[in-house]
Amino acid sequence: MDKEEYVFKVFGSVAEDYDRANQRISLGQHLLWKKRGAEILEASLPQGGKLLDICCGTGDMTQLMLSRRQDIRVTALDFSPEMLEKAEKRFAGEKRVELVRGNALDMPFKNDSFDAAVISFGLRNTADYGAAIKEAARVLKEGGGFCCIDSFLPEQFWVRPFYGLYFSLLMPLLGGGIKRFKEYRWLSRSTRAFVSPGRLKQLLALGAMQPKEERSFMFGSCKAIYAIKSKEAL
Repeated sequence: MDKEEYVFKVFGSVAEDYDRANQRISLGQHLLWKKRGAEILEASLPQGGKLLDICCGTGDMTQLMLSRRQDIRVTALDFSPEMLEKAEKRFAGEKRVELVRGNALDMPFKNDSFDAAVISFGLRNTADYGAAIKEAARVLKEGGGFCCIDSFLPEQFWVRPFYGLYFSLLMPLLGGGIKRFKEYRWLSRSTRAFVSPGRLKQLLALGAMQPKEERSFMFGSCKAIYAIKSKEAL
């Protein structure tokens, strides 16, 4: 089973309790981290702008952006029907949101469709990080903002042993208990297998995204990295 197929299976199985699990796993911090990313992204959206939420999950990042900007419209994309089902319940009757099932590596949108894009805790679960970034650049307008919020190995070496213990044992238990321990342990492994922040910035540059701003949380175990689409992406 390849990575994309396995990720699809994992997210389908954890969708029902996903939001509560994220609260437990992050010790109540993940929404705060997303809010900090939203602050960066908000400034890049023009009046009445169009935002793309890639790997939207149940839609909490979309909800955050809508609460900050009443004038924008959000297209929220995810490949998991179970996650989108949760998002549909969240946004019932909300006309500013369009939910789309699709793959971050091959999105069903025209070039230059969006003013800004965000991917929160989703890039590390794609099958090809560089391809996902280039695809995001394709659908962004020139000068459009792109914010990636994700988990990384902490920068401080003295933190890493504690981090390793937490992610290998405590995080899967907090997230999925005994029943979903395997699924959440895999999600912890996806963080350890993810690129470094420096390498991510290189991939952004290769995808014609110019890194502009970075915010770090919890000893660097989470970062919000903001970039803009440059002319080279055209």
